[in-house]
Amino acid sequence: MTEEMIVAMLDHRNSDLDERTKAALDLAEDFILNHARGVDDAFMARLKQHFSEAQIVELTIAIGIWDSVHKFNNVFDIDPPVEDGTFQVNPPDVPEEMRIHVSDPGNKY
Repeated sequence: MTEEMIVAMLDHRNSDLDERTKAALDLAEDFILNHARGVDDAFMARLKQHFSEAQIVELTIAIGIWDSVHKFNNVFDIDPPVEDGTFQVNPPDVPEEMRIHVSDPGNKY
Protein backbone atom coordinates (compact mmCIF):
# COMPACT_ATOMS: atom_id res chain seq x y z
CA MET A 1 0.00 0.00 0.00
CA THR A 2 1.39 3.34 -1.01
CA GLU A 3 1.02 6.70 0.70
CA GLU A 4 -1.04 7.85 -2.29
CA MET A 5 -3.51 4.99 -1.70
CA ILE A 6 -3.83 5.95 1.95
CA VAL A 7 -4.58 9.57 1.02
CA ALA A 8 -7.07 8.40 -1.64
CA MET A 9 -8.92 6.35 0.98
CA LEU A 10 -9.90 9.55 2.78
CA ASP A 11 -12.31 10.24 -0.11
CA HIS A 12 -12.32 6.82 -1.73
CA ARG A 13 -15.61 7.24 -3.60
CA ASN A 14 -14.17 10.15 -5.62
CA SER A 15 -10.70 8.65 -5.97
CA ASP A 16 -9.04 6.70 -8.77
CA LEU A 17 -8.85 3.56 -6.61
CA ASP A 18 -10.17 0.48 -8.40
CA GLU A 19 -13.79 -0.55 -7.88
CA ARG A 20 -12.78 -3.66 -5.88
CA THR A 21 -10.93 -1.53 -3.34
CA LYS A 22 -13.80 0.96 -3.20
CA ALA A 23 -16.27 -1.86 -2.49
CA ALA A 24 -14.07 -3.15 0.34
CA LEU A 25 -13.75 0.36 1.80
CA ASP A 26 -17.52 0.85 1.56
CA LEU A 27 -17.97 -2.40 3.51
CA ALA A 28 -15.49 -1.28 6.17
CA GLU A 29 -17.15 2.11 6.46
CA ASP A 30 -20.66 0.68 6.71
CA PHE A 31 -19.55 -2.01 9.16
CA ILE A 32 -17.91 0.50 11.48
CA LEU A 33 -20.18 3.52 11.15
CA ASN A 34 -23.53 1.83 10.50
CA HIS A 35 -23.14 -1.57 12.22
CA ALA A 36 -23.40 -3.15 8.72
CA ARG A 37 -27.04 -2.09 8.39
CA GLY A 38 -26.35 -0.97 4.83
CA VAL A 39 -25.34 -4.44 3.68
CA ASP A 40 -28.46 -5.32 1.75
CA ASP A 41 -28.90 -7.59 -1.28
CA ALA A 42 -27.72 -4.90 -3.69
CA PHE A 43 -24.57 -4.22 -1.64
CA MET A 44 -23.85 -7.95 -1.36
CA ALA A 45 -24.29 -8.34 -5.14
CA ARG A 46 -21.79 -5.51 -5.64
CA LEU A 47 -19.31 -7.19 -3.30
CA LYS A 48 -19.75 -10.50 -5.15
CA GLN A 49 -18.72 -8.78 -8.39
CA HIS A 50 -15.26 -8.38 -6.87
CA PHE A 51 -14.93 -11.05 -4.15
CA SER A 52 -15.86 -14.69 -3.61
CA GLU A 53 -18.15 -15.48 -0.68
CA ALA A 54 -15.16 -16.80 1.26
CA GLN A 55 -13.27 -13.56 0.60
CA ILE A 56 -16.25 -11.50 1.79
CA VAL A 57 -16.32 -13.54 5.00
CA GLU A 58 -12.56 -13.04 5.50
CA LEU A 59 -12.82 -9.33 4.76
CA THR A 60 -15.69 -8.92 7.22
CA ILE A 61 -13.84 -10.84 9.93
CA ALA A 62 -10.74 -8.69 9.40
CA ILE A 63 -12.78 -5.49 9.59
CA GLY A 64 -14.43 -6.71 12.79
CA ILE A 65 -11.15 -7.67 14.41
CA TRP A 66 -9.48 -4.35 13.62
CA ASP A 67 -12.57 -2.43 14.71
CA SER A 68 -12.48 -4.31 18.02
CA VAL A 69 -8.76 -3.67 18.48
CA HIS A 70 -9.35 0.02 17.86
CA LYS A 71 -12.19 0.14 20.39
CA PHE A 72 -10.14 -1.83 22.95
CA ASN A 73 -7.29 0.64 22.55
CA ASN A 74 -9.71 3.55 23.01
CA VAL A 75 -11.06 2.08 26.26
CA PHE A 76 -7.55 1.85 27.71
CA ASP A 77 -6.24 5.03 26.04
CA ILE A 78 -3.60 3.10 24.10
CA ASP A 79 -2.05 4.90 21.14
CA PRO A 80 -1.11 2.78 18.12
CA PRO A 81 2.61 2.16 17.69
CA VAL A 82 3.33 4.86 15.10
CA GLU A 83 6.77 6.32 14.59
CA ASP A 84 7.50 8.96 11.96
CA GLY A 85 4.03 8.38 10.51
CA THR A 86 4.55 4.62 10.07
CA PHE A 87 2.88 1.82 12.00
CA GLN A 88 5.60 -0.04 13.92
CA VAL A 89 5.84 -3.53 15.32
CA ASN A 90 8.55 -3.93 17.91
CA PRO A 91 9.55 -7.62 17.82
CA PRO A 92 11.49 -7.53 21.11
CA ASP A 93 8.14 -6.85 22.80
CA VAL A 94 6.63 -9.94 21.17
CA PRO A 95 6.92 -13.17 23.16
CA GLU A 96 9.53 -15.52 21.68
CA GLU A 97 6.97 -18.19 20.74
CA MET A 98 4.91 -15.61 18.81
CA ARG A 99 7.73 -14.01 16.81
CA ILE A 100 7.19 -16.32 13.87
CA HIS A 101 3.89 -14.51 13.33
CA VAL A 102 5.47 -11.05 13.16
CA SER A 103 6.88 -9.72 9.92
CA ASP A 104 9.97 -7.64 10.54
CA PRO A 105 12.17 -7.19 7.46
CA GLY A 106 15.06 -5.89 9.56
CA ASN A 107 15.31 -8.94 11.81
CA LYS A 108 14.93 -12.66 11.24
CA TYR A 109 13.74 -14.64 14.22
